[in-house]
Amino acid sequence: MDYKKLLPHAIAIAVMLAVAAIFFAPNAFYGKLLPQGDNVKARGMQTETKAYLDKEGTAPLWTNAAFGGMPSFQIYQKIDGNLTKPVYKAMFLGQPITSVWAQVFAAMLCMYLLMLVLRVDWRVAIFAALAYGITSYNVDILEAGHSTKMNALAMMPGVFAGLILLYREKWLLGAGVFALFLTMQINANHVQITYYTLLLCAIYGAAALADAIKAKSLANWAKASAISLACLILGFGSNISRLWPTYEFSKETIRGKSELTQKSSKGDGLDKDYLFGWSYGIGESLTLLVPHAYGGGANESFEKTKFFDLVSRGASTVEKKQIARQIASSFYWGNQPFVGTAIYFGAIVVFLALMGAFLVPGRTKWWLVAGGIFTLTLAWGKNFFLNDILYDVLPMFNKFRAVSMALGISQMCFAILAALGIQQWFNQETSVKAKQRALYIGLGSTVLLCLIAGFGGVGSGANDAALAKQINMPNLSQILEQDRASLARSDAFRSLGFILAAAAVLWFSLRGTLKAGMAVIIMVALALADHWGVATRTKSSDDYQDKRIALGKVPEQPYDAQIKADPDPHYRVLDLARGGITGNAFTSYYHKSLSGYSAAKLQRFQEVVDTFLTTNLGENLHIIGMLNGKYIVTQKGEVVQNPEVCGNAWFVEHFTVVPDGNAEIAALHNLNPKDSAVVQQSFAEGLNGLNIQRDSNATIKLTSYHPDKMEYTYSASSEQLALFSEMYYPPAKGWQCYLNGEPAPDFIKANYLIRAMRLPPGQNMKLEMRFEPRSFYLGEKLSMVFSLLVLLLFAVGVWFWYKKGLNMPPANLDNVPQPEQHKRAPEPQSIVKKGKKK
Repeated sequence: MDYKKLLPHAIAIAVMLAVAAIFFAPNAFYGKLLPQGDNVKARGMQTETKAYLDKEGTAPLWTNAAFGGMPSFQIYQKIDGNLTKPVYKAMFLGQPITSVWAQVFAAMLCMYLLMLVLRVDWRVAIFAALAYGITSYNVDILEAGHSTKMNALAMMPGVFAGLILLYREKWLLGAGVFALFLTMQINANHVQITYYTLLLCAIYGAAALADAIKAKSLANWAKASAISLACLILGFGSNISRLWPTYEFSKETIRGKSELTQKSSKGDGLDKDYLFGWSYGIGESLTLLVPHAYGGGANESFEKTKFFDLVSRGASTVEKKQIARQIASSFYWGNQPFVGTAIYFGAIVVFLALMGAFLVPGRTKWWLVAGGIFTLTLAWGKNFFLNDILYDVLPMFNKFRAVSMALGISQMCFAILAALGIQQWFNQETSVKAKQRALYIGLGSTVLLCLIAGFGGVGSGANDAALAKQINMPNLSQILEQDRASLARSDAFRSLGFILAAAAVLWFSLRGTLKAGMAVIIMVALALADHWGVATRTKSSDDYQDKRIALGKVPEQPYDAQIKADPDPHYRVLDLARGGITGNAFTSYYHKSLSGYSAAKLQRFQEVVDTFLTTNLGENLHIIGMLNGKYIVTQKGEVVQNPEVCGNAWFVEHFTVVPDGNAEIAALHNLNPKDSAVVQQSFAEGLNGLNIQRDSNATIKLTSYHPDKMEYTYSASSEQLALFSEMYYPPAKGWQCYLNGEPAPDFIKANYLIRAMRLPPGQNMKLEMRFEPRSFYLGEKLSMVFSLLVLLLFAVGVWFWYKKGLNMPPANLDNVPQPEQHKRAPEPQSIVKKGKKK
């Protein structure tokens, strides 16, 4: 093999490494970290789990640190069965999830791999890699701490590299690459991105089917489809210890079906308003080309605006920076509640993608055009009628919120199509006439869209009136509209400048003034400068923190120390000083909390919060008490001991059986949980014949605590009904009960939310509750088998590819002839013709 052919790719990897490291220089060179708010909250939720992991070497699968108790599957789950994890870590250079530069490099590397599979010049592949890596979207999600989302997006191009190889009849190599990257993407643990990836895979399969029908090669299409489905099974099987418990858990969360009639009639899945809460506006799509077309976002700085000048007069430098942060969200006037920054695909990328749509031949173009448009319309959410239909008919569509994240998939389609447009522009078999036509269409379209974005008018923001009243500035709306118009015009001219510069490069290359290789290098530099300028609007060196500070706990407050002085550590805290019940993960750093921050909350807990704990909290202390909420921290930071606290476990003297969930939750209004229990009919079978005899000497207490194993000791002279302050989770999904070491009947659900158990009489009886989900422990064994098959398939595929000489695409732009040597445009060719290299 001629190893000189590998030199361009080594150069390309060095360029991608350099760009990622320089863009995130404080992180790459000095070890500083972005604050990443969501990761700070996640670490709070993980505090208890990681403490036991450090102590015992294994991570508990249940936690009481958040929401009163829940499985930790989507908080922190230590997976050992997936044997592809070392490869996954290597893709990110062995760096932790806080190394944002390594995440972006991985995205670039996978995109580069995909472009090589699509047989483009290595410099064109660099263009696509940088256009996919350095974007405002990626920077926005990284700053927010959406690390799993970024990792899943990073692996996505690798998935399509394998899929395309498969449909090109590279059976072993394609299957190995597809299975491995799909396995790694699922391991990233962002199911929504994987779901969107598979939808795009289906679009590619449909495009391949149309091509196969035309080429009369349906047998090869069927073979590729069958292998891809087998790889899909391998990918999911390799992650079954993550997916199986998550699937079981999802049934009990807000994504599952409610026991309440009003909600259950809607089936399972998220409420439509909640699901479409972050819907990208149709008109807002102009930001893909002109970033400030809709005012920008809350993480940007608008210190050169009229509004800032008015509200910051006389302020000090430090005060001005604070004011700039406070008013930043005011400039956005789109449909979403708020945004961190404008989603910008790049003026040059959009221009070249539109040009490529009229220049690139074959199925790949139609896959990218259809996929790019489809995922863009997904991001439109409630603003596009088709999504209402998908909500009702497309499996699992109603499980995922924040549909605007589909833009992460759209940006890949645009970047690929733009790169293929460049490659086709320098294809000697593409006629000059075809090139000119595509150039004029792409240029004319983007110039027109820039003019519309810059001069088509702006609107009012949803909060303009409230803000004007708050700061007593009646003419605020007019001032903001002037600023918004100015921002839109400025960015429109900026985008026009980059588009015209890129068009000039193509024009001069067509005339022979610029050689192909140099033209592409200039295009890479222009596109990178374009993206760099917008992506840094939300990021500066001042945003980074020292690692010790960024990874440290949120500051402990005096009331935390006051509460921790309690000699009995087994209680829960409702902390209202740090935020609302469903938006505060910081208390979990220090206590077993009734608050938390997660998109996977238990359905019953959320319903109890909505019914009892959002208003009139003082009238519902008994609800907090039955969850062992011993301490309440007021919004002012005052500690109040709850007089209604029930403890970890207690016996009740009465119970009432009600017909359904509606009656059960309604009965909580006037329930005295220390004395009585309410049980739904469907859970009451085990209570048949129970006649509770009052026993004043009966006792039950928690004697040993572990998140996955709680032990109680009780004594009673007669049969009793015990209630536990632990969240109910179906025993069939993991909880096992043992009485004096022998298997005991399962606990049941009582008081809509907690556990109850019928206990026989006895003295010093030992009761254990162990969380041992079969879905995880068996899943780990199955994951090991499936992932081993994935690694073997990948190794065999690479071995046979190596034996055939690696067959690396040549750096062919160096040999592009002068324009006068160009030939006619080729006829569209099938990519599935057997035995023919494309």
